[in-house]
Amino acid sequence: MKDVINKLSKYLIPSNTRSLKVEEHKTASFNLTLDNLLVGTLKYENKKWIFEYSESFREAKGIKPLTNFPDIQKKYISEELWPFFSARIPSLSRSRVKKAAEKQGIDENDLISLLDRFGRKTITNPFELTAVQ
Repeated sequence: MKDVINKLSKYLIPSNTRSLKVEEHKTASFNLTLDNLLVGTLKYENKKWIFEYSESFREAKGIKPLTNFPDIQKKYISEELWPFFSARIPSLSRSRVKKAAEKQGIDENDLISLLDRFGRKTITNPFELTAVQ
């Protein structure tokens, strides 16, 4: 059974985020939107990931918070990128993804660059993640 799980995991887990790293002094900021609504901001600074809902999302009526981030008033902080975001990076074991990363000069272990390149849209959820320059 363990062998079957190990074989399937490379297809079920979009990316092996344990091997992905962020350069020591690197920072990044991403906006998470739903249609024209800014849902929140994802940042990486001081070796920590930070997610916080926007004021416009907090004031919006009838929109539920993300399952992983249930408290819309809270600032979420983690040393690891949450699965909601890391799942947006496709597996580098897929040759098309690996070739795209190589073509654009992206280090296949650079979490921020991979999130910037591949994390914008997914077919699994309606949210859009865009890097803030």
